[in-house]
Amino acid sequence: MSNAAATLRRLLQGLEELGRREDGALAGNDGLAFLALEQRAEPLVRRVVELAMSPEAMDPALRERGASLVASRGLRHQRLRGLLKTNREEINRLDEARARIQAFRPAYAAPGARTAPSFTACG
Repeated sequence: MSNAAATLRRLLQGLEELGRREDGALAGNDGLAFLALEQRAEPLVRRVVELAMSPEAMDPALRERGASLVASRGLRHQRLRGLLKTNREEINRLDEARARIQAFRPAYAAPGARTAPSFTACG
């Protein structure tokens, strides 16, 4: 086994482990943890690409393993997009509820009474 192939195997193993952790982050609806793990994977991916350029490093088993990683990464990104969509929808629902509440607020205030200051979310 060549040195490049051995290094590539270790890198792929590291990427597979990071992928399992990304799956866990998505299962916990933790998009920030997912993105942090993805950033940790970037240097590994760059090194894999460099090593993949050498023909002796890419035997069929390594090529198949790499293709599997690419496919699973795509599925994780689909799940992340779904999580982001769900979060956006929930934020929109909360914004709509806040607007409805603010529209009704004057009806419940006593004539001439001062109303409490309005608090809005920062960000």
